[in-house]
Amino acid sequence: MSVLLTCVASPSQASDKLIPPKLPVTPYWSVDLGGAASAPPAAADDRIYVALKSAYFTARAVADGHELWRIPKDVVVAPVAAGGLVFVAAGDAIEALRGSDGASAWTVPRVKAVAPLFAEADWLFAVTDAELLAMRASDGQVVWRHAAGGVRLAPVVDGDRVYLGANDGRVLALTLATGDVVWQKYVTGGVTAMAAHRGHVYAGAGDKQLYCLDGRNGALRWSYRVGAIVVGRISVDDERVYFGALDNVVRGLDRSSGNQRWKQPLNRRPIAGAYAAGHVLFVPTSALELVMLYDANGLPSGTIALPGEMTPDLPPDVSEKKTGLEIVAITGGLTNIWQLTFIGPAGELPVTPFSAMEAMPGPAYLTDPVLQPIGQVLGTLLLDDPLLQPMEEMGWPVVLKDPPLEPLTTLPGLQLRPLSPVLPVRRGG
Repeated sequence: MSVLLTCVASPSQASDKLIPPKLPVTPYWSVDLGGAASAPPAAADDRIYVALKSAYFTARAVADGHELWRIPKDVVVAPVAAGGLVFVAAGDAIEALRGSDGASAWTVPRVKAVAPLFAEADWLFAVTDAELLAMRASDGQVVWRHAAGGVRLAPVVDGDRVYLGANDGRVLALTLATGDVVWQKYVTGGVTAMAAHRGHVYAGAGDKQLYCLDGRNGALRWSYRVGAIVVGRISVDDERVYFGALDNVVRGLDRSSGNQRWKQPLNRRPIAGAYAAGHVLFVPTSALELVMLYDANGLPSGTIALPGEMTPDLPPDVSEKKTGLEIVAITGGLTNIWQLTFIGPAGELPVTPFSAMEAMPGPAYLTDPVLQPIGQVLGTLLLDDPLLQPMEEMGWPVVLKDPPLEPLTTLPGLQLRPLSPVLPVRRGG
């Protein structure tokens, strides 16, 4: 009787090694924009919205990138989409357009935005040279205004507070409902990047530090000396805060204490910060790729090839949907060949009957068997489970042996499908 022994690592040994997950995402399509973009893309539902320097605003289908509509509209700051509408700042007005056809839903005149628009629930925020406007996203009604000169970053919202960061170093906390001032603090050298999460406010400053302030009263919780300017997106989850800086390093700090948990040097400059989604950080760089890092330890988790270079003023749109991660990127850079690329979940390959298969993925199809056990010969295939045999019909002793070496021409009653090229993420043991 033959005995088969299997060695399995103990749960404690397996949990000691945090293996970077390989997300099943892949580029679906890239389309030529026909000219340079003037603002980052915005994606919502089945639409992707792109503003062009030729003073046109367009909507494209998520499915294949074909253009759905195009209207004359000179958009120069990042739009935002939500609730079937896309909000744009064009000329001296804020306007809501219907995503279905680009028709105007409402307009707020005499408002010239200088920072990306920001939407949260039924709120829409616009920053001008002199003030912050809070509007109802559904109808454009201006609910309140507050003086806020020198702001060039989009506001951030956390709970019942809205926070602003200014070039002179002011960090301002306002009540979401009324715009009343809750507190005001200063950081040295101006605010270069900003985020807020669960009662903490994070501000990158011109003195090359990252500050964490208490969202209730502005008190300093901790500061971390980066040694370089923090730029672009600061991402925060329940454990860590992630950011990129001009020293070409991405860092992960403990959210509560500011202690460094990891740092990952890059061979290219991170141009737009770090976007956290699906336990992976997506880091736009000046190369022809989107870098992915594992959020637990900063180790590389692969790259996504792009048809061109991204630029600092055109960061990607990264979002988590029920169907998986979706990334929209505009590339062009020095080539001046501007393209829109959609990256989405890879998904599972369909199950194909063996009789209908004409070619095999990977190695060429073998017409003659190899003199090896069948499990090794069909290493790239997954076969259904064998028929269950009642115990009373089994003989004793049980003898395991290889099947007879006969030409493989058909497998009646079996379904085969290619194995996914992406290994599942193993957590713990």
